[in-house]
Amino acid sequence: MSQLSEKTIFFDALELNDPAARGCYLDQVCANNPELRQSVDALLYASEQANHFIDQPPVKLSSPAGETTPDEWVGSMLGPYRLMEQIGEGGFGLVFVAQQESPVRRKVALKVIKPGMGTRQILARFEAERQAVAMMDHPNIARVFDAGVAEDGRPYFAMELVRGVPITVFADAHRMTIQQRIELFCDVCFAVHHAHQKGVIHRDIKPSNVMVTVHDDRPVAKVIDFGVAKAIGQSLTDKTIYTRFYSMIGTPLYMSPEQAEMSDLDVDTRSDIYSLGVLLYELLAGATPFDRDRLDSAGLDEMRRIIREEEPLRPSKRMTTLGTATSTVSAARRIEPNRLSSTLRGDLDLIAMKALEKNRNRRYDSAAAMAADLKRYLQQQPIEARPPSASYQTAKFARRHRMALSTGSLILLTMMIGTGVSIWQRNQAITQRDQKEAALREIESFADKVTQANALIASAQTHVESQQWDLAARDYNLAVTQQPSYYLPWVSRAQFFVRRQQWNAAADDYGQALQLGSPTDTPQWWGVPALFLATQHQSDFDAFMQRYQQRLETDPANLSPLSLEWEWLRNGLAMDRSLTPESFQKIADLAEAKLASSDRPRRPGNMLEFGFPNGPHRFPPPPRGRGDEQAPPRDPNRSRLGRHDFPENLPRPVCLYATGLAHLRAGNLKRAVNRLCEAESGNWPGRGLVHAPLAMSYHQLDQPEEAIAQLERSRIAVDALAKTGAVDRKEPTPPWFDDIEMVVLYQQALQLISAESSFPQTHGD
Repeated sequence: MSQLSEKTIFFDALELNDPAARGCYLDQVCANNPELRQSVDALLYASEQANHFIDQPPVKLSSPAGETTPDEWVGSMLGPYRLMEQIGEGGFGLVFVAQQESPVRRKVALKVIKPGMGTRQILARFEAERQAVAMMDHPNIARVFDAGVAEDGRPYFAMELVRGVPITVFADAHRMTIQQRIELFCDVCFAVHHAHQKGVIHRDIKPSNVMVTVHDDRPVAKVIDFGVAKAIGQSLTDKTIYTRFYSMIGTPLYMSPEQAEMSDLDVDTRSDIYSLGVLLYELLAGATPFDRDRLDSAGLDEMRRIIREEEPLRPSKRMTTLGTATSTVSAARRIEPNRLSSTLRGDLDLIAMKALEKNRNRRYDSAAAMAADLKRYLQQQPIEARPPSASYQTAKFARRHRMALSTGSLILLTMMIGTGVSIWQRNQAITQRDQKEAALREIESFADKVTQANALIASAQTHVESQQWDLAARDYNLAVTQQPSYYLPWVSRAQFFVRRQQWNAAADDYGQALQLGSPTDTPQWWGVPALFLATQHQSDFDAFMQRYQQRLETDPANLSPLSLEWEWLRNGLAMDRSLTPESFQKIADLAEAKLASSDRPRRPGNMLEFGFPNGPHRFPPPPRGRGDEQAPPRDPNRSRLGRHDFPENLPRPVCLYATGLAHLRAGNLKRAVNRLCEAESGNWPGRGLVHAPLAMSYHQLDQPEEAIAQLERSRIAVDALAKTGAVDRKEPTPPWFDDIEMVVLYQQALQLISAESSFPQTHGD
């Protein structure tokens, strides 16, 4: 007995349920070997703690005949099943061939808990296995037909009866070739992949849990025994399953390193990939990666070390260690021994060893990926498994010799850090110097280009004053080319195009300046929204109005009536629905307040000329003090929008017109009519602007005759503008944007009234 292995003694002792009998047996077989006795006692303790809760009383389960043995259960009924023959036994369950009597008659495999094993922990694991198998629906996984609890309290489940043998035994008995074995193994991979997709890890893949039977002269593999399966992201049972802190799950020969590690590294589907790799290895080479006898004789800690740290031989190399068994293994595969080794060498070695990687991140991602690589091998295609890189092999070497390399690495690291810091500091200094020099060069280049562009703009303006239009156009074009990313040349050329009445070109340049971030609250932008509408630059108009809306909402400090120019207010009124109703109402309120503040006697003074393309437009200058008095200081809240005091300089009818247009956009129709009629009664060059807003106001007030009359007057004014042109006028002319705005408003009024009345749309074409 002293020659028995530790594993044999352990399993023999497990069969003895009586503690006294077990102790007597261990005293005999371990009498002269206290270390062996201590190791076996540790294994027994770990086994008991992994399968039982000490503080949980056993569930009372009775057998069909009181104290009868499982052999005596044959012939008894368990639910609708008659037990016929015991065919298997696990850690906590017995498997019988059973005859189902109703509702159909068929033979099934029925699994039931062993007598005396009914703790809550065992019941939970039994229920988890039953649930795991019931989730499967794959031709290579044994199906569950039924589950229940017998009258005496024993849970059971009936599953497909697989009349087969372990896959390795079947393959050797039928002398399957390497190709046939791989094809059969691929079916197993797909079955395991199906289980993984269902969120279940088998954790005990080995030949005895992969049975092979024959259907229509074709071998069919069936994966069975999910007794230690683990769910991923779900629970297989509502009962508590506790795996003790210091316990291993699975069979050591087929166990992954992370299962043997028993650390806080959670086991995932790649653990099954490792077990599949062991199974493939055994099917190919006729032996497991680690010798069975060596693991049987090793202690628990040594066995775990071997699994975790030692690298197994490749299958082709393992053949050379089989000795006299080599011929038997080769014969079972119908190939010569030397040819078998050469067949395994290369791709099959790489596939098996990729599945057996200690680092699970380097294994196949899934069982299906492993099967796909085997299929590629059978089809003579390149496989995905490749030999480990030199860096990976170097890292493995370093782990094996970490103590010898640690001291030298520390010294080398210190030297490298010192050298690296010095080099980094030098490079940082060089980089900062280069960046500063590049920034200075860029600033100098930008400044030079801006200076040149400004000089060209000044030259172009000189040519404009002398009406040398071609030379002015040349200089403006050169300024834009010199500094295309600066908005000022674009705005300057746009003003030139406005003066030449080249409206589309002007709108294009204003749109480009808008994209470059030009401020839009300066006099250079008065009337530009109407220009965008007249030239159908809708996207530029929308961008302009978005910025206008933002200022109304975010700049309340500069929105006092005295700080705003009338023309800036008019910029927001070019089109209905371009702003929110609240914004239009705010503009109307500001206009009324500004109008009230300007209701005071006007002071005489010299006229300032403000250039427009249609001719000079004269406004009175800001008031100055009398005699030697200084001019009053400028209001600090006043906007920088313009250089003229618009409330003092603009004719009152212009202010009334802007106020009436604001009321129209805000929906204050009666107030709009009142203000617009006041503006119409005044004598000012741009009074033709009033008719179209009045037509829209009357139309919305349901006064069609007045609306049509005002629309006709607007048409006459637009026709006169088209026939005579502003440059031919003898009287003082309005700014250029008054003419553009008149046409835009007329088109809006015509569209509104003709769409909702019988007014002919041909008027004013």
